[in-house]
Amino acid sequence: MTDGDEPKGLRRPSIVIVSGLPRSGTSMMMQMLEAAGLSLLTDGSRPSDPDNPRGYYEFEPVKRLESDASFLAGAVGRVVKVVAPLLPSLPPDYRYRVVFIERDLDEVLSSQREMLARLGVRPAAAEEKALAKAFEGSLRRVRDWVERQEGVRACFVSHAETVEDPGRTARSVLQFVAEDPAWSNRLTVECVREGGEDRIIQRMSSVFEDSLYRSRVARPV
Repeated sequence: MTDGDEPKGLRRPSIVIVSGLPRSGTSMMMQMLEAAGLSLLTDGSRPSDPDNPRGYYEFEPVKRLESDASFLAGAVGRVVKVVAPLLPSLPPDYRYRVVFIERDLDEVLSSQREMLARLGVRPAAAEEKALAKAFEGSLRRVRDWVERQEGVRACFVSHAETVEDPGRTARSVLQFVAEDPAWSNRLTVECVREGGEDRIIQRMSSVFEDSLYRSRVARPV
């Protein structure tokens, strides 16, 4: 559900989900929400590397979401990263506010290609074409799933617009999370503690570092 009235079932515990395709900027968004004072559910099982020098902000049990979602009990009131293809496996026992990062597919594939090259893997053109098709299908399924779920609200964030104006993205994401009563109070407390919403926005915006945006695809002007 992307707009309209707040979903029913407000007594269900609330979880913030950061999602997107691999290499779409989800780790950056996790850092932004951490800068806003929210608690993240991560375990450091995937260490930082040249592709993500600040870390991946992942939680290993998420990979088993399709067969075991019990870890979500520990995600209540926190932020956890769930890769796009796994979103439809989230059980209806909770309500979710999904911050979904949308990045140009050519840039996603370019970043994926560079990461694999560092591992000594060079996929054939046919493999890349199949991956692109799988990614496109995953994005369609995510939007269909969001529209069908009563307990899901989603904010689709443009990676390109975040690069252009991280402050605008920070503000819209903060407001989106604060719309849920379970999160509004703690964000209000954080704003008071930090001296106002603008200070939080500034802190979130400072997470973006242009030098880490490396897989740019030139577009015609």
